[in-house]
Amino acid sequence: MTISTLVNKMAASVSNNKSVAAAETEKFDIDGDVEDIYKQLPPLPSPLPKQHKDFVHSNPKGEPEFRKFTVFTAGSIEMGKAVQWQHRMATMLSDLPITVCNPRKGQWNSAVTPEAKHQDFRDQVSWELAGLEQADVIIFFFDVTTKSPVSLLELGLWAGSDKVIVCCNDKFWRQGNVKITCGRYGVPMVGSFAELVPAVRDMLYAKGMRLDENGDLIGPNVHVRKEKPKKKAELEAEKVELQREVASLRAQLAKFKV
Repeated sequence: MTISTLVNKMAASVSNNKSVAAAETEKFDIDGDVEDIYKQLPPLPSPLPKQHKDFVHSNPKGEPEFRKFTVFTAGSIEMGKAVQWQHRMATMLSDLPITVCNPRKGQWNSAVTPEAKHQDFRDQVSWELAGLEQADVIIFFFDVTTKSPVSLLELGLWAGSDKVIVCCNDKFWRQGNVKITCGRYGVPMVGSFAELVPAVRDMLYAKGMRLDENGDLIGPNVHVRKEKPKKKAELEAEKVELQREVASLRAQLAKFKV
């Protein structure tokens, strides 16, 4: 092998390694504009809602700044293929003194696959799970152009929590499953984004949000941390223990009556 050939091979190897490294660190934007071919999102109002001084739009990776009332946008992302419904929802709720947790962040490393071995992926999932736990209202919007397997999983996890609202058009590939699940667990479901926004506001009021004439929250706007959802066995054990305590108190009261 001549020196010239050896040098050429080394140069080719270096170039190939650089290409591999570039591919491994390539990032793509999951927060860019997506053509709304099915007109799932209505036009923005004019003028736009005036943002409240206490409104927070929270994205990964930083810790969310929870207000007393928090909304989590848990529906379709599909690695940036879904329409930008999360930002639209945040805009439409920005006049309220609340937090909107939006898991859709701008850049994602293509080398980070959805496996638990990747710390970036673990951080993203942990952020979402923590936000779902602390939210007062969880919104599921199913983009009709997506499969949204993670959103379907999360709907199954939270359907019985009494804090979920769903928007699912009949063009979504699993609309039947979603509709039956919502019906079984009493989850309110609408068919359009235009219906979703007022329904979210109604749920916030149903959860106790009260505003004064200036649009400020009545009372301290302080987040009260929620416990992780308990397993059925834990709840049953607590129920049995409470029944024992009630029985004991009744027995003591019976002695006094005698």
